[in-house]
Amino acid sequence: MREAVIVGVLVCAAMPRAFAYDFSVDLRTIGQGYQVRGFAPDGSNELLSRRRLTQYLDLAVFDIGPSAWHGDDGGRNLFYFDASMRLDADFGGYLLGAPGGAAAIPELKQSQLDVLYAYFGGRNIGGRVDFQLGRQIHFDLVDFYSLDGANLVVHLSRLFAVEALAGTEVRGELPVSSPIYELDGTSAGSRDPATRRDQNAMLAPMAGGAVAVGPPSGAYSARLAFREVWSATADRRPGDPASGVNFEAASLTAAAHWLDWVTVSGGLRYNVLFDELDDEQLALRVKLTARQWITLEHDFLAPTFDGDSIWNVFATGAYRDLRAGYELALPRGLKVYARGFVRFYDATADEVAAAGPYAGQDVGASAPGARRAEGGSVGAAWRAQRGMARADLYWDDGYGGRKLGGDATVRIRVRRPLQLEGRATGYAWRDDLQGGGGTTHGVVFGLQAGGRYELGPGTRLHLLLEDNVGTFYTSQFRGLAMVELDAGP
Repeated sequence: MREAVIVGVLVCAAMPRAFAYDFSVDLRTIGQGYQVRGFAPDGSNELLSRRRLTQYLDLAVFDIGPSAWHGDDGGRNLFYFDASMRLDADFGGYLLGAPGGAAAIPELKQSQLDVLYAYFGGRNIGGRVDFQLGRQIHFDLVDFYSLDGANLVVHLSRLFAVEALAGTEVRGELPVSSPIYELDGTSAGSRDPATRRDQNAMLAPMAGGAVAVGPPSGAYSARLAFREVWSATADRRPGDPASGVNFEAASLTAAAHWLDWVTVSGGLRYNVLFDELDDEQLALRVKLTARQWITLEHDFLAPTFDGDSIWNVFATGAYRDLRAGYELALPRGLKVYARGFVRFYDATADEVAAAGPYAGQDVGASAPGARRAEGGSVGAAWRAQRGMARADLYWDDGYGGRKLGGDATVRIRVRRPLQLEGRATGYAWRDDLQGGGGTTHGVVFGLQAGGRYELGPGTRLHLLLEDNVGTFYTSQFRGLAMVELDAGP
């Protein structure tokens, strides 16, 4: 907590004197107690007790500068600062005899301070320019990343804008950095020297640009973007290149809506590094009547990883989803819905089934339907001023195995300061592999109970208890406690 507050104070102190500003502060303290199983290289394993204390500090300062800067309509030259910091500390008993040497677990650190984002920005500067400087997060339908650097948007007209970005990718090996948004497929915790574990610590410069179109009303929008990430070669050996490309892709996203009746959105990404379309999404939502909606979706995903990752060699085939959903709103806050899907899996080159009814065969030559899965769900949800309740049943069958289960959640406000909630889950599964012993099927049941108590204005205490029982364990008990504080001008 102390480190997070110090960082927040120093950041604010470094800012130039503001003539007028508003601010908000959000502070959350989360306590957790649970166990995880650690597996050592020699095949042994043990239960590791974790007692985690996590603290978040979110700070937002906006409307920086005198009112005269913002123009008569108050919509120009809007400067702001936004930051979020997280401190993780662990007091678990395993730290007294933590595994060391080859059995060490680098991901389980005793304490770590992360700056999730911290940037200074401006909107509608001179009626043309938006910018952000610092650690920032970007995400859209087909792309997401975290950047230490600058992002600049110039509005050429009411319909067209151009964007440029430059900086470095945020990697977990950097100081006060979180690995959440770095490219998939590499791990600083690798124990094999041949994987060049130091590669993750190399700076990864990032650059990109985009062209966007769309009116201020938001009736339609489209964005064509390009982004590239590269890094120097760690532990360079004879014949190695001085640097390599980690990521290179072009993406297109678009959306449009007509009143409240029809909404369409879509996106696709072409991965230049692997010369393939690795992400395609399209969704259509239509309001049939005042109480009925239908949704149609198409998704395609081909797994790709960081250019340094060996997982690109072993990546499985892509899959394509076709989904449909129907919703009906009933009186008194009740809604019922049904959803269904069919999924098709593409075979990779030279892929051979190692087990199952097609063992030893070319997967592409498998019996019809062997690469298809289907399923669906039905449910109902009720919402009112004093609480909510929801129940779902789902089923998934076909390639990969079978899964079916149910889930029920209820939340109710007993009195003004007290709110209680509970959840019950249960599901069973069976995969389609053969020779896996008792691990090919199982069943799990879980219960959660908790509540929220308002200690005062902007102050809330959250408590949650959970236990799961199933085929492979008789109890999996855990607890969660969180104190949440809000502060504003």
